[in-house]
Amino acid sequence: MFTRPSSPLLSTLLLLATLLHIGLSFYVPDSGPLLWLGDQVRERHLYTESHRRGLFLEMSPDGQVTGSAAQTPLSVLELRSVRAGDTVIRARLSSLYLCVDRAGHLTGQRQYTESDCTFREVILEDGYTHFLSVHHGLPISLAPRHSPGRQGLRFSRFLPLRSSLSEDRVAEAPQTAQALNLDSEDPLGMGLGSLLSPAFSMDT
Repeated sequence: MFTRPSSPLLSTLLLLATLLHIGLSFYVPDSGPLLWLGDQVRERHLYTESHRRGLFLEMSPDGQVTGSAAQTPLSVLELRSVRAGDTVIRARLSSLYLCVDRAGHLTGQRQYTESDCTFREVILEDGYTHFLSVHHGLPISLAPRHSPGRQGLRFSRFLPLRSSLSEDRVAEAPQTAQALNLDSEDPLGMGLGSLLSPAFSMDT
């Protein structure tokens, strides 16, 4: 049975608690379109490879999408599910959204647009993932646009890997970002050595 408070002080405290609860219900700390999915964020690095070279997708603060041979603060990405099978990818450091236009160009955008920045996440049998533009049907790929056959396929297959960077390093602003020229004859520097695939030691 509910009993009335025994003192004016207790009544005042109960009233303040009720008002605070109501006030917090309407408080919106972030006006982004993905606010209500904040508890479904996966922080990952997207790794892709050919038989000679491995790269982590990274986005620089000016919106360039490049490839790095190692995990960097620029390659820390937040993957958010917006619908079953559909994912939005945002760079943690710059808060830019990864987007692709109708010509297949990748870029980082400040503003989220569903048509360019939403991807269908297709998990393959070997553990890799394709990210296909829901609107354009084009994949996220670090392969040059003129790459034929299997090389192009390799650089559109990604392993979402957990970060090996410390929190202090993730928070650092990088000194420089090396751009990847997708129109070059050797944009990935394939003659510069190899990187062992982490597929055999993937942290799931």
